[in-house]
Order: sequence, then C-alpha cells, then structure tokens
Amino acid sequence: MKKLLALITLSLYMATANIASADTTAFFIATNKADGNTVVGYKKLDSGNYETIGEFQTGGLGTGDLEIPALEKDDTHPLANGDDPLISANSIAASADRKFMVVVNPGNAKISLLKINDDLSLTAMDTAPASDKFPVSLAIHGSMVVAASVGDNNGAGSISAYKIIDGKLQSIENSRRDLKARPSTIAFSSDGEHVIVDELVTGKIKVFAVESDSLSIEPTAQIDSPRTGEDRLQAIPVGFAVRGNGGDDVLLVSEARFLTPDFMLRTDTGKVVQSPLYSWQTGSLSTYALTDEGNISLLSADVLTGESVENGEIANCWVALSKDGKHLYAANALSSSISRFDIDNQGHAFLDNVTAYKDPGETQFFSDLNVSKDGKELYQLVGNKGEVIVFSIDDKGDLTPTQTLTGLPELGTYGMFVY
Repeated sequence: MKKLLALITLSLYMATANIASADTTAFFIATNKADGNTVVGYKKLDSGNYETIGEFQTGGLGTGDLEIPALEKDDTHPLANGDDPLISANSIAASADRKFMVVVNPGNAKISLLKINDDLSLTAMDTAPASDKFPVSLAIHGSMVVAASVGDNNGAGSISAYKIIDGKLQSIENSRRDLKARPSTIAFSSDGEHVIVDELVTGKIKVFAVESDSLSIEPTAQIDSPRTGEDRLQAIPVGFAVRGNGGDDVLLVSEARFLTPDFMLRTDTGKVVQSPLYSWQTGSLSTYALTDEGNISLLSADVLTGESVENGEIANCWVALSKDGKHLYAANALSSSISRFDIDNQGHAFLDNVTAYKDPGETQFFSDLNVSKDGKELYQLVGNKGEVIVFSIDDKGDLTPTQTLTGLPELGTYGMFVY
C-alpha cells in the first residue's frame, strides 16, 4: 500500500512539475526555417539559468536566410545578407490570457495560430492566408488579430484582420486595407480601439480605427517621421512600443537613418563593419501622442543615439520599454549596441546612456529585444549568430550580460514574445 501511494505521489509530481506557474519566466523566437517554420521557447530555471523548452512547428514556411521581398543573397548589402529577413517587429504575439500565440510565416504567406499548453509547449491549431505575400508583423487584442504584409515589392503592402473563434483563425471579410507602401510593424492601441502601422521607406505612421470587428476604410490620421535638417538622412521606422498613459497613448518609434533625402543608399566604403559598402547616420527615436479619437501628433523629434548626426550608434531598429515605462531600450543593429532613453510622464524622450551595452567589435547584428515581465531582465536576439544574450537590469536601468543562449539558426530568426 505504501509503495502504491508513493507511486501515485510520484506520478502526480511528474504530471505537475512541468506546468508553468504564474511567475514562470519564458520567451519565444521564430526560426524562419524554409522547410518548416518553427518557434523555439526558453524558460528560466530556479537556478537563474535558462533552458530550451522545445522547438514547435507553426504549420507554415519561412524564408530561411533570404530577406524579403527579393529573396536574393548579397553579403555586402545591409538589407540582403540574411541577418534580418523581415525588417519588422511584432512577428510573434500572444493573447492576454496566454492561451494562444500567433506567428507570421513569410515563406508561404500564412498566419499561424498556436495553443500555449500548460507546460509552455506549443500546438499548431490553424493557419489563415495573409492579405499579401510576406506577412511580417501582427498583433492581438481580445479575440481580434491584425497582420501586416509586404507584397511583391516595397511599393505594395497591406493589412488585414482576423478573429480567433473556437480555436480557429478566421479572416474577417473585406478587412484588407492596401497601404501602397511596405509596412514594418503593426500594433493595437492600449485600449484596442485603434491599429497603428508604420511604413518602412515612406516613414509614415498610419492609424486605423477598429470598427464593427473590422478596420476603418481610411486611416483616421497619419504622420511623417521627422527630418531635422536638409542633410539629415530619411527616417526609416522599424519597431515601436505603445505605452498606455492614462489618457493619450505614447508611441515610441525607432528610426534607422540610411537613405539619403532622395531615397538612395549612401555609398561609403570601410565605415561600417557589417555594411562594408555603405555608411549610415546616427540613429534616432521619435515619440508621438495617440488620442482616443485616433489622432496622432509629434512629441519628441529625432532624439539621437549619439552626440551628433554622424558617428553615433547606427541602425536603431527595435525598442523595448521597461516595466514601469520610464526607460526605453533601443537596439542599434549595426553598432552592436543598446542605447537607453528616459521617457517622461508626457512621453518625451531623452537619451540617458548611448551605450548601455556595446560589443566593441561591432560584428553582432542586434535585432529584436524585449524585457522580462518582472522587468529584471532584457533579452537581445543576435540575428547573425543564432543567439540570445540575457542581461540583468539593475535598479538604475543598467545592463549586465549574464548568459548567452543558443539553439537557433545562425541567420534568419525573427520576433520575440515574452511569456
């Protein structure tokens, strides 16, 4: 009898040992594998170290180490070398109750719905067609999902909406909205009443209203990313964060600066390790107020990741807010660095530390990053190494690297969702 009770107790322990608790820390990244896209999960152990949860099929296809939309490899070109296949953020998202995850599959233009199981494994549930070729970004609010797709070229692009119903991802009829420009990142406002999308080359930020489980036909507002001088290169917005502000939302938008005023790459050899034929101006951050009515206005324009428009940290493409919303971390992809900004109550940005962390060799491509839900750690995806650097965040917001995680393809990975 004692042996039987012991076996029952052991079985119950084993059945519950892998169930994630409310304070479990974990994050997920998409591999972009061309023969079958997958998501890899990592979770934190009691020791403080991370281990791999597993690798899970999405039911769709990636593009491997080929960047969209050309799908042609050029190791000398900063937009075709495989480091950054989508040039976007929010390519993985999850429902607020943490029951479902959605992922883009750029290889076969599908949006995947996955179930998040109690042990943090993932089960592919359904796929739905994207609104165009090469979906790159998505967001979820309640049961509604919105996704942005690039299309055949940088002058195409569209967004569309879906509903999660009984474990299925259903396209909302007539919700497609053509942008006629390449989208980068899409997100909901904090109240879910509006959808924000930024455009990579035009630099525009557009706002659509959520109306009757669909999207307004036209944007409620749009605004151009700022240029603060005639010689200032174009602002190329990639990732952005949305901070609920108890009133107007604040949008905090990363800006790479690598296209001339006439939208050409600036030829200049030997200036940038990862971009050997071209040079870049110092990156920046701009912030905006988004009202309940869907209007948008500029708060902080072109706040530099450096002291001047030349020779600062370059290719600011991804951002992550601290838990309290008072600091913003910005990944400077081609400088292999992370800058930190202070954000005041109104949403104005001030550069606090140009290099909160930096790889002095500038050989690591810093792409997606995120902050743990307890606000004590930051995760930085290294897009040309297939690695994630884990940083601790101290009370002042300073970063200290604590662990480097592997298990991802060397090139092509994208997205990061923190559980």
